[in-house]
Amino acid sequence: MWSFWLVFGLLCWGSHGSVTCKNDRDAEVDWYILYKIPKMALSTTGTEYFYIDSSGMSEELNNINSPNGVLGNTLRPLFRPIRNMEETFGFISYSDQPPGCDADPKRFGHSKGLVMVDRTSTGVWILHSTPQFPFRREQNNFWPTSGNQNAQTFICVTFNYDQFTKIGTHLKYINAFPFEHYIPNNFHEELKNVVNWAEGSPYSPDKVEVSSLTSKKNQGFQIFAKQANANEDVGDLYLSIANNFKSDVYAQTWRCKPDQSYSHCSSDFKVINVEDLAVGNWRRWKPSKDHSKWCVAKDQNKHWTCIADVNRAESQFKRFGGALCIHLESVQHHFLTFAIHPQACRKRPRLVCDPDSDGDNLQVIG
Repeated sequence: MWSFWLVFGLLCWGSHGSVTCKNDRDAEVDWYILYKIPKMALSTTGTEYFYIDSSGMSEELNNINSPNGVLGNTLRPLFRPIRNMEETFGFISYSDQPPGCDADPKRFGHSKGLVMVDRTSTGVWILHSTPQFPFRREQNNFWPTSGNQNAQTFICVTFNYDQFTKIGTHLKYINAFPFEHYIPNNFHEELKNVVNWAEGSPYSPDKVEVSSLTSKKNQGFQIFAKQANANEDVGDLYLSIANNFKSDVYAQTWRCKPDQSYSHCSSDFKVINVEDLAVGNWRRWKPSKDHSKWCVAKDQNKHWTCIADVNRAESQFKRFGGALCIHLESVQHHFLTFAIHPQACRKRPRLVCDPDSDGDNLQVIG
């Protein structure tokens, strides 16, 4: 009888408050980054990905859509009806391209992510680049098949509950569109304010907002939230990041935009577009096959890498957006190796994309 109650108690304890990033073995990790590989003829299916995490793990994995993979394990608290969720649990799924519709680009930021929180302990913030994710709150149907076509990035970080005041404020700064959510009344006001977007006018910060965050295991992060401004000095998120870190940065963003930006080389710190990428053992691909948004400090003494929301294009300067940046040499090293062909200054970018490369018109997928 004693052994029964011990096992029962451990099971109950393990299911309560365990809102953390999880690896493919269902073990808790402080943070991880996924780089999903694009679908390439005869070599990849579009569900393979490169994985790195806080334990020092770096490996190539398959089936990003597996219910028992990294994303499936992490999202498990989400896979239940809202009426059956624990009273201490809340979540916000936000995206400018949620399943079935698009957010108003004049009101909402160009941003995609997910917050899941247990107010008695920890929560996770996932920032990513994949339209229509999560497709459904279902264990076997969370991954959108349209996400297979191009490369995508995800960063998941485990934070103590107190850090979600800053995260909620950040989501307001970028005017995130919360397409599905459940935030109980006894949660942080900053999180409740995110889902009450219909009240009042959009938030309009008068500068780039920069804040610091600390993960559960004390890893340092910074978050950037940019305003919507046609002026490149303010509207280009990556230029603000370069100036803040006092380093040139290599930047990878979706290049299937008719108004895509050149490498920026006219200020103290440069933003250099990436023209070829290689991740893990897969062959090279072009930014036209890569929907991810990220940058990495070129200065190897700075150790900053950012997973971001917006693209480098004039139309994107007029959108709100942001980035979550990790300060860790090993992550910087990986991303510097991914950027194998920086774009020369003053070189005119070319639009080299199939208009149906992601199953949608170029004006839709951004």
